[in-house]
Order: sequence, then structure tokens, then C-alpha cells
Amino acid sequence: MDTQQVKRRMRGRFGGPLRVAYRSAERAQVAVVRRLDRAQFGRLTIAERAEVARRVTMTVKTFERPGVLLRCLASARTVFDGRIVVADDSRTPVRDLGAGIDIIPMPFNSGVPVGRNAALDAVETELVFVTDDDIVFTAASDIVAAMNFLDDHPDVDLVALTRVDLPRWRAVAAGMDALFPGAAAPKVPFGMLIDGLPVVPKTPQLYLARTASIQRVRWDERLRMVDHRDFFSRASGTLVSVQADSLRAYHMRTPFDPFYNAYREDVAADLLRLATIWGTHRPT
Repeated sequence: MDTQQVKRRMRGRFGGPLRVAYRSAERAQVAVVRRLDRAQFGRLTIAERAEVARRVTMTVKTFERPGVLLRCLASARTVFDGRIVVADDSRTPVRDLGAGIDIIPMPFNSGVPVGRNAALDAVETELVFVTDDDIVFTAASDIVAAMNFLDDHPDVDLVALTRVDLPRWRAVAAGMDALFPGAAAPKVPFGMLIDGLPVVPKTPQLYLARTASIQRVRWDERLRMVDHRDFFSRASGTLVSVQADSLRAYHMRTPFDPFYNAYREDVAADLLRLATIWGTHRPT
């Protein structure tokens, strides 16, 4: 049975037991990994947390799932004390998320690229951490290690954490076909190791980067949802991105929210636009 068949059954009229089992598995896994990651990685020192807070701003794009956003922010605060910028294009944008969290309300359904660019423009620190709202951070989400890597390697623009999808416990790596045909040749060959970390064509939307580097690429606001492959295709030849397999955070989707998914899966216009931009008949 393929993934789409499973998804349809879980969303269907009689999928209640499957949905309960899915959520129960997610919660159990998160509870376990939090303990294991704390034991493995320990806690940041006060000085480390202060330096990260001074040098890094976290940006989060959210849409129509305030509970998911609150879960993300609560977990982020276990590892990050700095400023967080939330771009929200929900019908009713969130309000009053606490000290150090700024909200940028956007026009309804204005899209991921518009929100990401607005959040990026609000960043004043040298480094930016980019994430989606359905991420859960643990002690394994070691922003200090990523920051230290960028300090040690001025030729690298972006250090990605590994995103582990729950409850399937799957970390997806981007292959060499991750970019659109026609993307520029990389500055550093893909697969080359820089101090043990591989140079990759595309990463999860879960990374620490130099703010000025991301400003050189930005997100294409002609798109609404399907922005990920386009961003890294345009970044090829401009940014050097590495993947840190030992650093991770956890992806907890919302596959059963029909209102959210109606907008999330409305991508036909984006695919047509990407086909025009990149000259391909089957954009993804």
C-alpha cells in the first residue's frame, strides 16, 4: 500500500482509529527522543546560550495551525533564547506569543515565499535560523555547533540540521537530482566533505545560515507554496550548503486538518509557474 492510499484512509470517515494511533505514536516517540537527546547532548552553558541569542534570529513561517506553532516555539525555547520572528498569513494571525517573539501578520494565504522574505527582512543579526512551524526541537538541535562550524568555515553559507519525520522515523536526504535542470554549477562540488560535513544541493527548511547569504537568494514571491526546490536551484552557484547528520530536529506533520491541507495541497498554479521558469514539464 502506498503512502497516498494510507493518507486517504486515515483522512476518511472511518480513519479515526488510524489517526489516534498515528498521534499516539508521535507523542510517544517525541517523549523518548527528548530524554535520549538530553542524555546524549547535555545542556548548553549560559555563555553559549547568550552568544547564540546575540548572533542568531530564528524565523518561522506559519499558516492556520496555531497549536502547531506554539508547540514549535515552546520546543525552540528549550535550546534558543534569542529573538524569533513569526510570519503568519492565517485568517486570524497569532498574537502575544511572549517576550522576544515578533509577529508579522500577512494577508491571508499570501504564501510561503512572501512570509519568509518578510521575516528575513526583519532580521538584524548576522545569522538566521530558518524553520517551519511543524518542527520540534530537542537538545540534538545544537545551534551552537552549527554556529561554530560557520565561524570555522567562512566559505560555507548554510549548515542544515537533519529533519527526522515522525512517526515514521525517516530522515530524507536530497539526491543529486534535487535541483531543477538548468541550475548553476555548484561553487563547491556536491558530495565534497568540508571538515566532515558533505556539501549538498538541497537541505530541509531547517538550517542556520549567514543572513547576508540568504538575502542574496531570497524566495520567489511569484510562488505560493512550492518554493523549496526553486530556492535551492537558484542558490546553486551562490551558496555553499552542508548537512550535519548528527544535529537534528523532529518533523510532526498535520495530515488530518482538511482546511489547512486544502490550501497546502493547492499547488497547480505553482507547478505551472515553475514549469515556465525552469522549462520543465514536470516540476516538483
